[in-house]
Amino acid sequence: MAKSPSYTCSACAASFSKWSGRCDGCGEWNTITEDAGLSVGPGAKALGSKRGTGIALSDLTTEEAPPPRTPSKMQELDRVLGGGLVPASAILVGGDPGIGKSTLLLQAAAQFARTGLKTVYVSGEESSAQVRMRAKR
Repeated sequence: MAKSPSYTCSACAASFSKWSGRCDGCGEWNTITEDAGLSVGPGAKALGSKRGTGIALSDLTTEEAPPPRTPSKMQELDRVLGGGLVPASAILVGGDPGIGKSTLLLQAAAQFARTGLKTVYVSGEESSAQVRMRAKR
């Protein structure tokens, strides 16, 4: 199924589903042009009206240096994390209620803070008093 063409005003960048002589957004005349779409045919280098930066891809056989890791000095946590925390990584910790996820993460945050890393503990379910009591335990 062919995609219907879209149109954009070159003066204010307003988008329209059909062409008209005057832009409803800015009131300018003869500024609405049809968008080229994602590709304009074989061998085309442009992706619509926007251009990006090329990224070199690699396959799984390419040897790369392992990312730097910061150990937490908590042996089991470091083992699960593959040797420590990777900068700018996101880690999802899941499990049944009451098994110690919050306690583990509070202890890990404290260990990382002791090594000089900036840490923030954010909780959407506990008050600061509850977190403080957990930290004292």
